[in-house]
Amino acid sequence: MSKTFVEVAESVGVDEKTIRNVFKDYVALKEREYQFETPKWLGIDEIHIIRRPRLVLTNIERRTIYDIKPNRNKETVIQRLSEISDRTYIEYVTMDMWKPYKDAVNTILPHAKVVVDKFHVVRMANQALDNVRKSLKAHMSQKERRTLMRERFILLKRKHDLNERESFLLDTWLGNLPALKEAYELKEEFYWIWDTPDPDEGHLRYSQWRHRCMSSNSKDAYKDLVRAVDNWHVEIFNYFDKRLTNAYTESINSIIRQVERMGRGYSFDALRAKILFNEKLHKKRKPRFNSSAFNKAMLYDTFNWYEVNDHDITDNFGVDFSTLIKNLEKGDL
Repeated sequence: MSKTFVEVAESVGVDEKTIRNVFKDYVALKEREYQFETPKWLGIDEIHIIRRPRLVLTNIERRTIYDIKPNRNKETVIQRLSEISDRTYIEYVTMDMWKPYKDAVNTILPHAKVVVDKFHVVRMANQALDNVRKSLKAHMSQKERRTLMRERFILLKRKHDLNERESFLLDTWLGNLPALKEAYELKEEFYWIWDTPDPDEGHLRYSQWRHRCMSSNSKDAYKDLVRAVDNWHVEIFNYFDKRLTNAYTESINSIIRQVERMGRGYSFDALRAKILFNEKLHKKRKPRFNSSAFNKAMLYDTFNWYEVNDHDITDNFGVDFSTLIKNLEKGDL
């Protein structure tokens, strides 16, 4: 799959439609051949491929891609989840605050607990702070605006992650701009909610933060975040059960930037196949013990004995994120 359909058709002298039909049969074969292990902790997210959002399902525990679908519509999610034969194995499902995902999971996986990915929640606090920064530009000189724009990353970092120079710059900005100081402190306090391992303490911290936020001059900047937490309170605070998060979300972004550069001339289906059906990218594990197969076991099937080697029985968890990124960076896919 190193050439486009047009290139293959021209090289072998057949119609492009014929090549597409052959490819369709190839994909159907690979779909049957590769059956990835059902995740205990399933991630639902979206990634942009060829200018459109696509559904991506991940195995959070194994840090692998489980599947990619052409769109993130509720019907598509329901259809894909319903195809998982042992779906009762799924305990938790992480997602962003996209209601069709939640509705689909509640329909097909009513036993699973929904967890809103903390990454999407705390990102809203950063956005609120950045909106305050932008609102202050009208009262600043052109030089100050350019400088603050260049140094805005300092505002978005956690305070305990700043080096000495960054801490000095932060103190300078906050000392000169009280409105920015208030918004920054609210951002830091919101992050602080998720630092505790105790769910009761997390609820208490949020309650205190919300009261302070709604009494502050920054309440308009943070209103979308407050509304989101109010609407998704249960799912957001389910985070404290297992502290599950798609920690490799940035890995997904990295992958997509690479895929987009690679993908000119390729269809979505071709790109999906290049990722999912490349066996060298798969994360596999031989089970520690299988009652039906030791190192070499003789199995009886009706009236025929046949031999099974231990390499014939392996767990395939899907496409390993780190391996995929490394191969993309080398241009080897």
